[in-house]
Amino acid sequence: MPNGAFPVERLWDLLATLPDTAAAAAEAVVTAFGSSLPVTVFHRHDLDWSVLAGSKARADQTELTALECAAGPLMPRAATVGNVAVVVDAAVPDEMVAAHRTLLAQLCVWIDLTAQAHASTEEFAALDDEAEVMRTVAHQILSAHDLDQVLLNITTQTLRMSDSDICGVFLREGEELRMRSCAGHRVIDTARLRMKKGQGVAGLVFETGKVAKIDSYLQDATISKDFMSLAEQEATRSALAVPLVVHGDMIGVLEVWRRRYSSFTDRDVRRLVALADLATIAIENGRLYDAQRATVDELDNTRISLERQLRLLNRSSTLQHSLIEIVLANSAVTSSVARTVGTELGCDVAIISDTGEIEATFPRTFDTADLLDDVAGRNGALPKRATKLVARDGRTIWAHPVVAAENQYGAVCLIGGNEDAEIMEVACGQAAMVCSLTQLQQRAASAARAEALDQLLWDLVEGTPEQRSAARSRTHQMGIRLKGFHRVFYGVLENTDTIAAQEGWTTSAADALRRNVLNGVRGCTTPAPMTLTSVRGNWIVALAPIKDRERARALLDELNKVTARCHPDLHITWGVSSARSDPGDYPAAFGEAKTAHAASRRLGTVSMYDELGIVRLLLGSSDNPDLQGFIKEVTEPLLQYDQQSDGSLLKTLRTFFDANCSQKDAAERLFVHPKTLAYRLELIRKLTNLDLSQHSDRMRADLALRLLQVTEAVSDLDGQSHPPFG
Repeated sequence: MPNGAFPVERLWDLLATLPDTAAAAAEAVVTAFGSSLPVTVFHRHDLDWSVLAGSKARADQTELTALECAAGPLMPRAATVGNVAVVVDAAVPDEMVAAHRTLLAQLCVWIDLTAQAHASTEEFAALDDEAEVMRTVAHQILSAHDLDQVLLNITTQTLRMSDSDICGVFLREGEELRMRSCAGHRVIDTARLRMKKGQGVAGLVFETGKVAKIDSYLQDATISKDFMSLAEQEATRSALAVPLVVHGDMIGVLEVWRRRYSSFTDRDVRRLVALADLATIAIENGRLYDAQRATVDELDNTRISLERQLRLLNRSSTLQHSLIEIVLANSAVTSSVARTVGTELGCDVAIISDTGEIEATFPRTFDTADLLDDVAGRNGALPKRATKLVARDGRTIWAHPVVAAENQYGAVCLIGGNEDAEIMEVACGQAAMVCSLTQLQQRAASAARAEALDQLLWDLVEGTPEQRSAARSRTHQMGIRLKGFHRVFYGVLENTDTIAAQEGWTTSAADALRRNVLNGVRGCTTPAPMTLTSVRGNWIVALAPIKDRERARALLDELNKVTARCHPDLHITWGVSSARSDPGDYPAAFGEAKTAHAASRRLGTVSMYDELGIVRLLLGSSDNPDLQGFIKEVTEPLLQYDQQSDGSLLKTLRTFFDANCSQKDAAERLFVHPKTLAYRLELIRKLTNLDLSQHSDRMRADLALRLLQVTEAVSDLDGQSHPPFG
């Protein structure tokens, strides 16, 4: 077909123009050829071909791809230059196509140049837009201070700038990356991703420190298979990840995913790297801001804490000063403490003893009916440490134990109040401390007094005459009354060592048992309280203001009960002296108590010296036999009566024994009426406390009379005068 059949001149004129777009150029070419040579113009974008103008409605991707390789069925009827292909319809003869192939190629170049020019124009405009957008993005990213807000801005803006579907920021935590911010995800596990070096795309960046680009996530062999199932759930097709580096150290990874088949261009990589640089700066700023804010908050909290502590110390110091003055004043401590604390803190105060009794309250009208139940609870035990409770009326109770020398003496309770909890707690502890100091003071004073009283007792019963005289003076100064009759009670703990060995006690535990027995003896007030008591080893010595024998026996029964309460297996033996009214006779009374104790251990029943009779002569010391005491105890009351009343009681008693205790025979021998004799015998019983109807009392009286007779005979030989025997 001749060239004239085609508007060649028009085509040459067309080549001299510069249309606005490649599509306009293609449309002009198609129009110029007209129906004489119908053509279709194709343009390639990324990996796909599209129709710019012509008779075909769509592009055959396979044929056009083959055409790039100079093969395929379209090759004889087409010309391809760059990203443009002009294809002549199949109805046109091959000879005509071959004749105009050069012209077709020139048209392809013209359209491609037009496309490039238009693309350049668009790219320049896009670069301007991108620069503006980057400025905006940089401002939004860098203007945030809170790290979480920074990460959120990074993911949001990166998602928009990269034309992607999912964006995530991973931050490094040791040898692991953790997703800290994510946008566009469908599955919650995506926002919780954690990966190590080599796992997934981000793990690949973490391992290599370089940008990683994946065009087909599910088919790419360069990444691990750890997150393939998650990728399928998210329908991801391509991914791009870049490192976040600060001062040469990788701090994380910025990654985007697309859910369509696409290839990330160099421009995409450049953008993401730029965003990563901004993100790195923003992350560091966010971290520094968080650290600075944390430091400021910490300093502020420290300031507040110090101010609170200073206020607490000031209040505490003021209260402590007031409480110490109470201790120094040493008067009505518990009530003064309750009043001072209650007034200072505007709260109710109750001080409870270890037995559950209310020792002091503030105000005095404070109703403590339910307080013990609120504090002690069901078991009735006071708290062993500082405790915060809630009363039945809803008010707060601060309770603190009063402890001295490992013993609890009660508790201090503060109820309600207008102060901070710390001040209330400290004040409660200070009040308890003052009460504890008072207890220690009283305990020390009691211990010192007890030690002094112990020494007094031993000086009275074992000391030299000078020591006994000084002890009597000290007893008067200490308010101890020694007037009237007293008996010495001497006890021996027989089996404390055996009990200690059986129960594995230490020496201190055995000593504690002895002290418990002593305290029990001191606490015994029936039938009379002890005047002085002491323990020395296994000895317990007590001075009791008792004259009557029956009351002495009753006291012995109480002392045995005390011992049983201290330990059920403990055994104690006692000896009781006769009643003495002169403190100078206490050493002799102590000896009598020891003699009575010896009789008690040997005979098993008798514990009172008064009831030993002639046994005390047998148990007395060979160097100092108690003959005179034995004689005087029976005969002296009778001698005194006879001297004062001109009586003959001694003669009557001797005649009664000589008559074999027959009142009738004795009356005849004395030439008196039997009633007179009976009256004299009753008078003898009252004066000597001897029952002459009892064999033991008869033996005792008979022996005393005979010993008196012997001693009078000896005295006569020595030239001494004595009252007549009868």
